[in-house]
Amino acid sequence: MSPFTPDLRLHDRYVLRERIGLGGMSEVWRADDEVLHRPVAVKALAGRLAADPHLRATIQREARAAARLTHPHVTQVYDYGEATLPGGVVTPYLVMELVPGQTLADRLAGGPLAWLDAVRTAGQVAAALAAAHRIGVVHRDVKPANVMLTETGAKVLDFGIAAPAGPQHPVAGPAGEPLAGTPAYFAPERLDPGPTHPAGDVYALGVLLYRSLTGRPPLPVRTWDDVVELRDRRPPVPPPRVPGLPADVADLVLACLAVDPARRPTAAEVADRLGAARPVDPPTAFLPTVTPAPHPPTLIERPPGPSRAVPPSSRPEVPPNRLTGVLVAGAVVLLLALVGALVLDGRSGPPPTAAPVVTTTSRPSAAVAPPAARPTPTPTSTRAGAPEPVTARQLRSRFADVLDRAAAVRLVDRKTADDLRKKVTELDRGRPKDRAKRVEDLRERIEDAVDDEKLDEATGAALRKLLDSYDRLAGGDQG
Repeated sequence: MSPFTPDLRLHDRYVLRERIGLGGMSEVWRADDEVLHRPVAVKALAGRLAADPHLRATIQREARAAARLTHPHVTQVYDYGEATLPGGVVTPYLVMELVPGQTLADRLAGGPLAWLDAVRTAGQVAAALAAAHRIGVVHRDVKPANVMLTETGAKVLDFGIAAPAGPQHPVAGPAGEPLAGTPAYFAPERLDPGPTHPAGDVYALGVLLYRSLTGRPPLPVRTWDDVVELRDRRPPVPPPRVPGLPADVADLVLACLAVDPARRPTAAEVADRLGAARPVDPPTAFLPTVTPAPHPPTLIERPPGPSRAVPPSSRPEVPPNRLTGVLVAGAVVLLLALVGALVLDGRSGPPPTAAPVVTTTSRPSAAVAPPAARPTPTPTSTRAGAPEPVTARQLRSRFADVLDRAAAVRLVDRKTADDLRKKVTELDRGRPKDRAKRVEDLRERIEDAVDDEKLDEATGAALRKLLDSYDRLAGGDQG
């Protein structure tokens, strides 16, 4: 039976509200941080594990490492504490960012992702792992249940507590300690004694991407006995067969699943090849504030002397309706600024760099945000409903700008964008009488890219509109 209950107060700061997760290793509670007035997640070890002082020290060490990670696709660790429970048992816990959304495991229960969504999600996970590997942190339990799908992209969970608190299984690591992980995502070399290596995370990432694309794991692994057996008779992994999936992505998946860890790419290389090495800033999420509740029981004794906490009555608070109005007004102003910049784009040359979109959020997302919800390039400005004529020089500049904006928010395949940029530079080459044929060929390439889901429909419409404007001057000076 769990020693934690609703309204329990930890360190006179974190008030537990409801349990949102429970497993053999740990339990997770939604809580309120009454110092910073924000919702948080509190994750604590299960009672049988909390009694091990060596494990507590390991968790504290892992928590310190995880707290060093600051990345848009990593769940932030805010605090570490130890609660003294009845009977004198000390239970370590982590205080983490509360991430609204749906786990990738829950999403995959309904079938595989569209390949573009699968690649985008895996690229974000790879970028998170690359950031961890750079500071010497290895996750060791990368799997769909540890990836949260949110309005701002994928978030990797459990960098701190999951690694040392992995499930028990008959295979032991160095010093006889049980290894952590999940059988289907367990790299074969991890069965051998030795330090944990980042290549194990890359193998698990390959399994995750394979399953996201096809709806099934690459190999039939369900138990630890399967892991041992497959290491001895390693069968070939069939390539993922998904309509429209680029061949280089399928090759990358198989490279991540290589038996020899030295032949796998690094997480940074995977992120780069999947287009997530330099992600744009995600939308800013304004978290709701929490109102302090009456003092419930606490597990931690108050320190002697007067409290240094500011009484609730003296804390300046912004009324919820006024706060919402301020946030909405700010978002509207920023949106108008972006639209104004794009309108001026058609009249005064290249536009300024696009600023990140600011949004507000007050409820969890139930699934991956659909493509329509993502920022999309705005078409060229019009006069009286008709597109402005553009010269070849203007077309090249505006065409490249629309593609750059789409690439920044991953609405176009990188190779497709390069191909379209090349083709638009060839429109005014060769004999003028063949110009119409070259324009039509470019239109067909845009249509094919949209049909193959390599280009967003809104971006395709903007590019076609530019070609319409260019056609209006086909009989005149195109230079």
